Amino acid sequence: MKELSGYNDDILVSELKESDAGAFDILFHKYNDKLFSFSFSLLKNNEDSKEIVQEAFLRIWHKRKELDPHKSFKSFLFTISYNLIMDRLRLRLKDKEYRKFLEYYFEYKETEIRSESDYEILKKEIVKAVEELPEKRKYIFKLSREDELSHKEIAEKLDIKVKTVENQINLALKHIKGRLSKI
Repeated sequence: MKELSGYNDDILVSELKESDAGAFDILFHKYNDKLFSFSFSLLKNNEDSKEIVQEAFLRIWHKRKELDPHKSFKSFLFTISYNLIMDRLRLRLKDKEYRKFLEYYFEYKETEIRSESDYEILKKEIVKAVEELPEKRKYIFKLSREDELSHKEIAEKLDIKVKTVENQINLALKHIKGRLSKI
């Protein structure tokens, strides 16, 4: 097998759109270790990190027909993963035992300091992209992602339709993905 970095993501994504399992396998092998490291850097748990990798690639497979070969596959993959990780962390932080584990981990374990890791670059770009949103869209997006309000709760709070909330969040996500595709 050719060195994985030698494969062109644009061509692989085009093949993946046609349900080519071989292209999917190559993309998986090309990115799974990086994605695992990214997930582990945030979750500090092997099993959770493996599940994030699996779930991210499962979503890629399910959305394969919607992929744009001209946009950054890596950014799209890491955006999906970041959202999955944030969802997992929100659930975990509600669990007292997990909070204790994190406190212990960060208090007693030495954490590895990396220079401008993929995660840091991605995180900064997401923050920039969110800040570029129109004020109302940014507010709705933050209510959804940071305050964890449902679409219905946001609609009630702002006295707008649920469909308007969904549209604003979809437009925000589209903008963020577009921004990340330029990395």
